[in-house]
Amino acid sequence: MQPSYTDHVEITQLLAEYCLALDHDDADRWVAVFTPDCAFEVYGRSFDGHDGLRKMMRVAPGGLHLGGPPVIEMVDDDRARTEQNLLFVERGTQQLRSAVYYDDLVRTDAGWRIARRHCTFIVRDGLRDRPDE
Repeated sequence: MQPSYTDHVEITQLLAEYCLALDHDDADRWVAVFTPDCAFEVYGRSFDGHDGLRKMMRVAPGGLHLGGPPVIEMVDDDRARTEQNLLFVERGTQQLRSAVYYDDLVRTDAGWRIARRHCTFIVRDGLRDRPDE
């Protein structure tokens, strides 16, 4: 099921907001793109709920998040799945990491929000839960 024009714009805006909030080190703005009961799966761990996200942000390196345009699949009127590639440039080292995000989104009273995000890294032999070291 294809998204409506409005849903496509709102979901694309949400995912752009995600990247920019991280780039500005704005934890409140970043956490706001997720549902309160969210799960963020990365590095073989799950950071659950807004408290888990804040914990993750305290230890994650800062940098530039360049998100590609998402592929959006509507599950029903209030749920969607997205797939989006990402290039991360670490602030201190300028090290590059490339990844693919797989998301489950839900429509809330406040608009579209991420309920679940799974990050896989693009490595020499495919996609993995951890980047090449």
